[in-house]
Amino acid sequence: MEGFLKIVFILFVLYYAVILFVRYALPWLLGRFIRKQQEKYFGQNQPFAEQPKHEKEKKTDPQKKKHQAKDDKTFGEYIDFEEVQE
Repeated sequence: MEGFLKIVFILFVLYYAVILFVRYALPWLLGRFIRKQQEKYFGQNQPFAEQPKHEKEKKTDPQKKKHQAKDDKTFGEYIDFEEVQE
């Protein structure tokens, strides 16, 4: 009889330990994990809107964009399709 009561008591304690873990520890662990992933993604010390210096110095020339658009006309070929009636 003592063995049975011991097992019931252990199961009772484990049941409440799982409930407490799910209620308190699991949300805390998930929140911590999410914060760490956000820091990893956005950078720890770098604000989101700030860009590195080398990217700020790059400027695109509007004339160069127009020139590239003209060169794209020679890319590929145009195929004229005709509808075939059966």
